[in-house]
Amino acid sequence: MIGGVPDEAWMAWARPLGPFLCDAAFRIADSLYVGPDHGIGPDDWERLRVPLDPPDLPCRVPPLAATADLPGYEPALIAHYERLVAAAQRHGKPAALAHPFPYFSVTPLLLEADRPVVSFAWTDDVPQTRAILTALAGAGADGVVWDEIDQGWFMRVVVRDGTLFVAEGDPDEGPDVVLRVEARAVADQAAAALARLRTLHTHLTRAFGRDLWSYGG
Repeated sequence: MIGGVPDEAWMAWARPLGPFLCDAAFRIADSLYVGPDHGIGPDDWERLRVPLDPPDLPCRVPPLAATADLPGYEPALIAHYERLVAAAQRHGKPAALAHPFPYFSVTPLLLEADRPVVSFAWTDDVPQTRAILTALAGAGADGVVWDEIDQGWFMRVVVRDGTLFVAEGDPDEGPDVVLRVEARAVADQAAAALARLRTLHTHLTRAFGRDLWSYGG
């Protein structure tokens, strides 16, 4: 149920999802904020930045690099983060290295024809992303797969008769995204994404000697 609306009602509005990719993605920063940490406005956040060299990475949806596109690009991914770390240290910005958001963010990804159709708001690190993908990978029997409300955003995922339904939007306004797709197809892609994410995350953590992609890492 969403805002008092039974699942059956909003599921009836769902449009079929076309060719899709369910994955995880690394956010690839193109610049680093180097201004003061306090007393700043949006203009300062955009203005007081230094550019980062463009990485040799495939970003089908900039600034997101999907794990499906990253095999063979591991050295380039490491090189990007090395430049980011060096820039943060050079400009005395240790806070940039303290948390995954925004420079080391990882997010689930649901694309239709290389266009994001679900925002996965407030999902910023590997454990959060892994939790959502694990739930999707287990989608099969009828029931609620995911149900979350956070900071003016909700996402509800339900399986009925082999079909996976996704609703996302403002909890006070109701869903503005309602999709349906074969549950098994999503589960298979989510499981593959989990495996790729696990491999990449382990590789990155070993390369840097610490986990920059998880809160508390």
